Amino acid sequence: MKIAWLSGNHNISLNEPYSWLCLGVRGSGKSAFLEHLAELHLSEGNAVLDLFAARSGENLGWLRSRWTKEKKILLLTAENAVVELSRSLENVDMKPAGKISLQDFNDYDIIINSSPLYPTLDAEFEAVNQIIEKLWKRLKWSRLVFVLVREAASLLYSRLKVAENQTLAKAFLTYWLRESRHVGCSLGLDSQRFMAVDIDIRALCDFLVFKAQGAGGLPKDLHYVYRHIDPAWLQYAKPYQFAILSRRGDIGVGVFPLAVWHVKEGEGIVDRLNLKIQFEEQPLRGEDRGTYQTVGDREHAEIIHLYAEGLSMKVLAARFSRSSGTIKSHIDRHNVSVLKVGYCPACRRASSPLEATPAKHLV
Repeated sequence: MKIAWLSGNHNISLNEPYSWLCLGVRGSGKSAFLEHLAELHLSEGNAVLDLFAARSGENLGWLRSRWTKEKKILLLTAENAVVELSRSLENVDMKPAGKISLQDFNDYDIIINSSPLYPTLDAEFEAVNQIIEKLWKRLKWSRLVFVLVREAASLLYSRLKVAENQTLAKAFLTYWLRESRHVGCSLGLDSQRFMAVDIDIRALCDFLVFKAQGAGGLPKDLHYVYRHIDPAWLQYAKPYQFAILSRRGDIGVGVFPLAVWHVKEGEGIVDRLNLKIQFEEQPLRGEDRGTYQTVGDREHAEIIHLYAEGLSMKVLAARFSRSSGTIKSHIDRHNVSVLKVGYCPACRRASSPLEATPAKHLV
């Protein structure tokens, strides 16, 4: 990466936990810039966490880069994901995102959390939050982690899974940008639209990187940048070109090499890498309905197991703090499913050996 400073001068150190926000229209090379920045961090001995990307799995492109032979790579997956890697990727490790540890950020050079490795968007959002919570406990560190987030607004959506409203979700992102340096994280985010990442968040970033802006151009509060950079150039900047604005006001333009392993839109990277991904059915949890909680699959399976062993509905109701009617309805539901389809779906999801066995009614 080469930068010509047009106003001021900033010596950028990759060993500082800077936060970067890359802004530009679709196809302008935002992800490519962040990938190049990540590669620079790897060259400095830092770790890279590619946390969030498009549903197509563009961050799986790392698996066809030269780094697979030079660095230790960890793939994070859903708890119920069964992933088969090709022989060329046998040195890549995998683990469920919920089991990531602080030591992993020291043991691995590249950690990839990719959408195709999750059965639903909700499952992916939950994993993103688990990873962030783990990073937040990184109070002692000796190695910088560059966290790459493609489309920053998606990070806000993921926080809505645990925050009560959008205001609290935005407050967390703001706090993370301000405090990430204290847990040894350098952040790299991108966004297509300025309004998707408001001015409060932009103001906290150490560097704003402008890719091609298209017809929209820069927002009014950044029009002073046009004193140094031709608006027409910024409107049509090539994918390998960028403009940069530091938080202290330095303005420059630059170029960078595009990674040969970068995933192109519509490429189908999962098939290109010959990844085989399947998802096992997981037990459904009981849902909190305010005054009560519904019966989850594991509890259902335990009710059937104990009933088959001879416990009465009255005893089961007392043991599980349920009504006798609830116990009876689950036994009846189990028996109807076994009779009609040959197995009980809830017992199957809970891996119960009684999934195809009718529950014997006691007199």
